[in-house]
Order: sequence, then C-alpha cells, then structure tokens
Amino acid sequence: LRVFEVDQPGPQAWKRRRLGELGFAIPSWLHFVPVDFEAGQSWWDELGAAGFDPKRPAIVVSTGVTMYLTREANRATLSQMARLAPGSTFATTFMLALDLLEPAERSALEFVMKRAREAATPFLSLFSPTEILALAKEAGLANPTYVSADDLYRRYFVGRSDGLRAGHAEAFLVATI
Repeated sequence: LRVFEVDQPGPQAWKRRRLGELGFAIPSWLHFVPVDFEAGQSWWDELGAAGFDPKRPAIVVSTGVTMYLTREANRATLSQMARLAPGSTFATTFMLALDLLEPAERSALEFVMKRAREAATPFLSLFSPTEILALAKEAGLANPTYVSADDLYRRYFVGRSDGLRAGHAEAFLVATI
C-alpha cells in the first residue's frame, strides 16, 4: 500500500509537524505531495514526480475540493480520473445546490460560503446529484454513483448513543474505472 497525500504546502507542513508533535513517525508508504494550486502547479504532474503510477490500479479520494473549482475544472479533474488504470476507484465529495437543502442547513451553508468568500476562497460549484452524475459521465466515468448524506448516515451513524448526525449539504460521487 502506498498513500499519496496532495495538499497545499502550508497545511501539509502543519500535518507533518503535527504528526511529529504527537510522536508519530512518517511511514515509508506515506508520500506527502505539496502543490501550490494558486501558482498553477499541476497536482497530477507533482503526483507523478512523487512516484504515483497511473498505470496501476489506485484508489483516489478528493474531499473538500470540488466546491472551490469551476465547473470546467471539475470536469477536467473527472476526465483525468476516467483515465486511471482499470480497477481503480475515484471518490470525491461535492456540495449540494442550496435549493436542495432544508432552510436551516441552507442558512448554515450560506454563512460558510460568505466566510469563504471573505477569505478569498469562494465556493464556485454546487451541484444537484443529477448534475454531478451527468458531469461525471460527460467526463468519461462510465458508472458514477451518488452517495447521499442519508446513505452515509445509515452506514456510519445508525445506533450512535450520542445522537450525532451528519449534515446533508455534502455528498459523495464514487466511480470505478
């Protein structure tokens, strides 16, 4: 198993430092791949430079990214994932369109979006499940699946004694190649 963690240099340096502070050594199978997205660095090229082999089956997970990308940038990423080796799996989170949320959750997401905009990291893309699935198919992913917050709740939260529930604003798109 080889794990490649792609993130911006600052957060990634913090993660490395934090692991050390907690007494965890960085295992040889974990590869940190710092990418300055704002400077136009290609995360795909940096991943390859770190030893990732796109000809071997892989599991690629992208969480908390799609909302910061334009629709075209999301399509380009999905197209890149469609070219992974057969047997690969790609999973990404996406934020649901505001009109699909209950009023309280919509209000909370609008607040988060306002703060993100003020921090110069605006949300650029929200999707309905139909839209994200169509975009994935357009990009070449043959069998994308929508995994809703309710699906996640049934799988991971049922029976919790503390009553913790996941919100409904974020969902997953999963595809096998």
